[in-house]
Amino acid sequence: MSRFTTRIAALAVLAVVGLAACQPAANPELPLGDNTGTVDASSTAIGCGQASQHLVVTTSSHLDPACTYSGGIEVTQSHVTLDCRGAHVDAGAGRSGVGILVHSPADVALTDVTVRNCVVHGFEGGIHVSRDGFKALPVGHEYDVTDTAIDIENDRIRDTGGVGLYVDAYVTGVTIDHVDISNAGSTGIYLEAGSRGSTVQNSFIHGNGFAGTTPPGQTMTLGGTTFNYLLTGREGIAVDGSSDNVIRNNAIGQNAAGGVFLYKNCGEYATQQPDQWWPRRTGSSGNVIEGNAIYDEQNGVWIGSRMAENTYFLDCSDPTYINSGVTTIRLDSAPSNTVSSNRFIDIVHGVRVEDDGNTVADNQFSGDHSSATFPASEAVLIGTKYRTETLHQPVSGTVVTGNRASLGGVATPYAWIHGETGTTFSDDLSRGAPAVLGPGTQPTINLFLFVASFTVAS
Repeated sequence: MSRFTTRIAALAVLAVVGLAACQPAANPELPLGDNTGTVDASSTAIGCGQASQHLVVTTSSHLDPACTYSGGIEVTQSHVTLDCRGAHVDAGAGRSGVGILVHSPADVALTDVTVRNCVVHGFEGGIHVSRDGFKALPVGHEYDVTDTAIDIENDRIRDTGGVGLYVDAYVTGVTIDHVDISNAGSTGIYLEAGSRGSTVQNSFIHGNGFAGTTPPGQTMTLGGTTFNYLLTGREGIAVDGSSDNVIRNNAIGQNAAGGVFLYKNCGEYATQQPDQWWPRRTGSSGNVIEGNAIYDEQNGVWIGSRMAENTYFLDCSDPTYINSGVTTIRLDSAPSNTVSSNRFIDIVHGVRVEDDGNTVADNQFSGDHSSATFPASEAVLIGTKYRTETLHQPVSGTVVTGNRASLGGVATPYAWIHGETGTTFSDDLSRGAPAVLGPGTQPTINLFLFVASFTVAS
């Protein structure tokens, strides 16, 4: 049994007794288990003499586990395996660039690419899969060329300045399997707008998203006044306008903002950074989140996580329907997703649903919310504030069925806020008894998206 399998098995046992926050320590020097796969006789050895160089890999290659590769690695061709064999890809104290970049021009498909047995740390991004020039793809032709069979397996990513593992726009067919991601400054895994058909499975996503969340935080100057602000932090997995993905059989916990967030980027920095801006054309739909153990999070799974958030500072291109003073509200998009057969352990807000046509089925929720340090909350919360109050469009068509909640100190584990319509609620239990869908309480909405506090600098 691999170390990862042992860890997941241990987590399952801990979930039963409600102690899932006490995770076994991950080995800081090795991938999740023993090296997977065998080195093909035709694979090219990249030895210590090249370890400080920036490497471009165009044929199957393997690294020397005795070396540390500090220059970053690119994989640019199909039918290539990069097998690190436990070697470290490490930028040292630096937090720039990407550790391992898998990419090709947007009109050239990649297929049969594997990155395995790598320990990546430092860098701004750990592993990044991208399509060069994707911003120029015309509407309706984003998927004329599609990637297939890109496998990221048995890797460990830690201590990145930004995202740990990034699947870029219009990338398809990525499988992330047996990957351990921790201490990324931003999200552990980011599924970018327009990407689709990826699988994240059998992985451990923990302790990510804490950049900028502790004092002294960051500063900005507005109208001649300097302000200090602390960030809310980021989630373990961001599903940003990405569709038809499967997130299953993972352990996700102790991330700054929550476990898995589904939303649509509003077209950030359209005028402030026009060279970086591009139109986000898709919401997050058709995603399946199943069989995961999600523990010790503020929010477990949040569907439509930006529906009621103030995006004033993000300079977005999407239209507003509330624009008053420093409050700017735009519609989010995360319809028709499924959250099923997961275990939520010690989660403040289990599943939050702020868009239409989503299903929450056969999940288990456990935890003691009776103490002041772990306030009473809910297993499932349906509803969204501004869209309902201003546009008179309450969350509709939610299916909540077969869920089991055992939450000490919570009278109404299945709740709605601001109204709902067309909800199907059936066979849901609370501490073994039939439950009802009742009125709930709006969780705190931050002053601005990503901003936890905002004060005048002393």
